[in-house]
Amino acid sequence: MRLSISALALVAALALAGAPDPGPQVGVDRAEAKPGEQVLVRLTGWPGGTVRIELCGAGTPTRCAVDSSAQIHLPAGGAGGTPLTVVAPPGGCPCQVRVTTLDNSLSATAPLVVTGAPAPVDDTVRQAATRPPTVLAAHLERADGWTAHFGAPARRTLVLRLRNEQPAPVNVAWSFSVGRGPDPTGFVTPPEPDEFAAGEEREVRVPVTLPAFAVGTYQIHGDIVTAGATSRVTASTDHQPWGLAGMLGFVLTALAVVRPLKGASAGWRNPR
Repeated sequence: MRLSISALALVAALALAGAPDPGPQVGVDRAEAKPGEQVLVRLTGWPGGTVRIELCGAGTPTRCAVDSSAQIHLPAGGAGGTPLTVVAPPGGCPCQVRVTTLDNSLSATAPLVVTGAPAPVDDTVRQAATRPPTVLAAHLERADGWTAHFGAPARRTLVLRLRNEQPAPVNVAWSFSVGRGPDPTGFVTPPEPDEFAAGEEREVRVPVTLPAFAVGTYQIHGDIVTAGATSRVTASTDHQPWGLAGMLGFVLTALAVVRPLKGASAGWRNPR
């Protein structure tokens, strides 16, 4: 009898104590969403205060879409909710909604499928992608105005067709020069450093300006630089300012005509 009373007392005590606190919880109103859509994030069991909500990749290290993150202030009860705009995080998916306190002492996550998000790229593969993109084609386009034929700076555009044939993205920087002879030193403003995705093929256009009064053949050299190697591309162009030559010819011809006329005028005397 005493045992039964003790058991009943234990059950009553457990009932009064209630179930164990599950801790901070995160819920999302749907399992899948497209980039640009909004999902409703629901929070329970959090301490009162401000929390940060962001969409992150599930890999390590965690990469999150910081620009689309949100912050909300939770009351003492620790429950609340807010919409979150879906943006695929850097590093790709699988993705999760992650909620953390501002001091990072508490965090919790909920899975979310982001339609069309890229698969994650292994950092070991990313580090191996160091070769420059392959140069598929290179040619020069002329953009001479009429002033270039009279000695003004002439313009060209170096057009490159490049493809990253590696299985991971590669960061590319550029360096270009123009001038006479095999080692040109004239500065050419390069494109901004850029990243080529795995397998990406792209056209890159580089404006080049020849110096004023340029005559003859000019060399254009370009270096495509990555963390592990450099690839060289070269092109040449010819410029003949025929307008300037025509003006010079006209002046010389005029001088040749005027001089005999002056001589004849000096030798003529009035018969009176």
